Amino acid sequence: MLSPNIPLIIIIILVIGGFVGNGFIVVINCLDWIKSRKISSSDMILIPLSTSRCVLQGTLILYIYSLYFSDIRKLAPLNTACVILWMFVNHASLWFSTCLSVLYCMKIISFTQPLLLRMKQRIYGMVPWLLLGSVLVSSVTSIPLLWTLCAVQPCNSTGDHLENNSVADAHLHSPDLFFFLYIAGSFFPFTISLVSSILLITSLWSHTKKMQQNIASFRDLKADAHINAIKALISFLILYVSSFAAQTVVLLLNRVDNYIWTFEICAIMVAAYPSVHSIILILINSKLKEASVRILQCTMCHLRKETS
Repeated sequence: MLSPNIPLIIIIILVIGGFVGNGFIVVINCLDWIKSRKISSSDMILIPLSTSRCVLQGTLILYIYSLYFSDIRKLAPLNTACVILWMFVNHASLWFSTCLSVLYCMKIISFTQPLLLRMKQRIYGMVPWLLLGSVLVSSVTSIPLLWTLCAVQPCNSTGDHLENNSVADAHLHSPDLFFFLYIAGSFFPFTISLVSSILLITSLWSHTKKMQQNIASFRDLKADAHINAIKALISFLILYVSSFAAQTVVLLLNRVDNYIWTFEICAIMVAAYPSVHSIILILINSKLKEASVRILQCTMCHLRKETS
């Protein structure tokens, strides 16, 4: 079994990194929006996506805090609100990332089917409606938890590590409804993102191979950009699939205390997805990458002045 402190430290590091990365994306895009008074479709999605991930990681911190350090009887209302908020923000975040995948898919892939061609032409105007629809669908799959969790009374606990938690209680009292709501809100965006990402990777890989057949364009910057995009998409798929699987495994556990090591590993995988993906988004976005480089250079110059 892992040391009880090591997984917690890893999760805290990942969450702090996620706050910094996603917060950076929100701030830079909002400043650029205010400065130029216009916003691109991808930035329109990135802002709510990164904001939802910051909130999502905040709920994870509150949950972990209640597991390790708090008296559950005093924090039962907070834990109930935390679970409902987690379900809503988790589903919204999945739908927002799905919208981003669909947008990239429509922008990059060439379609011949009339319906897809029409969507490709109208995708930019559809983005606000896709975001609003994501919020509404996430609300529908989260509101039933109000009745479920409010009806669950916290156990008379002795402070045992993981067993006496409102999340676990809700899972034990109504596992079918809790799991159904999670799957209902997660499966469809997960499937759409998976299909979109695979289509993108296939299209980019095919285009890159065609470019490399020409010796003159083998070292072309466009070919390098395509290869970097493929790497980023594969990394995103690995993170997305592992996070979805980890959350599903946690919800399938009947008694959390009997599977503490599984819970800790899954919690690390769940925390890693929004944190690491924010770094990937910064590296593949030229505006965000340039802003991060400028900030790092300014920070290094400031540190040199302080030490000299």
